[in-house]
Amino acid sequence: MLRISKVAQGDCTVALKLEGRIVSDWVAVLYSKILEFVHEEKKVVLDFSEVRYVDESGIRTLRRLEEENVQIINCPAFIEDLLKGGHE
Repeated sequence: MLRISKVAQGDCTVALKLEGRIVSDWVAVLYSKILEFVHEEKKVVLDFSEVRYVDESGIRTLRRLEEENVQIINCPAFIEDLLKGGHE
């Protein structure tokens, strides 16, 4: 399960806190939620402090989002390694 909570929103930025696992169908839910804000021309900040696991489709999606003005903060080291191209 993945919980997505909006923790802050300003004129140009929205911050979302993610909790749980970014896997299978939850990847599409997350992607859709992020695109809502991207289409409003907002910078999206994702707080990964409570993310415990990201599957391969999640990693691919998050890599694509880096080009969409999305920033990941508080990312656990093992997930950060995967996002930077480490072993999946």
